[in-house]
Amino acid sequence: MGLILGAVASASQSVGWYGLATAFEPVGTLWTNAIRMTVIPLVVALLVTGVAATADPKRLGRIGSVAVPVFLGLLLAGGAFAVLLAPLSLLALALGLGARLGVAAAGALLHYVLTLSAVLLAFTLLLYPVARVFGGVPLGRFAAAAIPAQAVAFSSRSSLAALPALVRGARDRLHAPPTATGFALPLAVSVFRLNVPIAWVVGALFLAKLYGVDLDLPQLVGLVVTATLISFSVPGIPSASLFLLALVLVDLGLPAAGAGLLIAVDAIPDMFKTTVNVTSRLAVATIAGRSER
Repeated sequence: MGLILGAVASASQSVGWYGLATAFEPVGTLWTNAIRMTVIPLVVALLVTGVAATADPKRLGRIGSVAVPVFLGLLLAGGAFAVLLAPLSLLALALGLGARLGVAAAGALLHYVLTLSAVLLAFTLLLYPVARVFGGVPLGRFAAAAIPAQAVAFSSRSSLAALPALVRGARDRLHAPPTATGFALPLAVSVFRLNVPIAWVVGALFLAKLYGVDLDLPQLVGLVVTATLISFSVPGIPSASLFLLALVLVDLGLPAAGAGLLIAVDAIPDMFKTTVNVTSRLAVATIAGRSER
């Protein structure tokens, strides 16, 4: 409803309506920031109680030894998935770009938004069979556990805000052990951001088409590895990874200013980024919980 009303205000070309619509924006920003402030002590509390509830330190080591390889595996798989899927779609951009910007560039940016959102959604759906095969959880039960957290993530663009819903879903729907809800989930929320390699690959391929630069397979592999390593230090704020991408673009022969184009249109893709993040975290908790069971 908010998107529709905002679009109507923009289309009306009325300064008054547009000003009224933008006046509400700080309220949403304050709400999101307030949620993040409550999540920080929640993460700490979950980690403390999760560690304290585990009498055997070997159990924490065991669940950590499962969670971290799953982090790395899904990050690399996400980047490889984007490398394979995105050029099926981004190749069409070469027809409309040429050497000029303007209306063609606006259409190209829309194509990028749709492509990135579709790739993120596709990989989100792939996480369901991953949870089924490696976590031993029925698809319907995993979907029911994920929906509340996905709704919070999609609407707020903050995966941190979805942590309480993630904990409830893992505990009440999936019956995950305390080590999964109290240790694996907070650990994943702190360091695991699956969207980074996917968004970097699609963004780099788009900018390469836009500026007429050819990226070979070794460069794409290096981009996936770099994105995987950098993802562990990306702050939990909207579009944060794209600011770090600007430094990598230069090494690929692309202008760093290209990251600004991606940031400018990141509102809609970021909704799908946070959704794939929270879904992957629940999948990790499911897999780690199975090892405990």
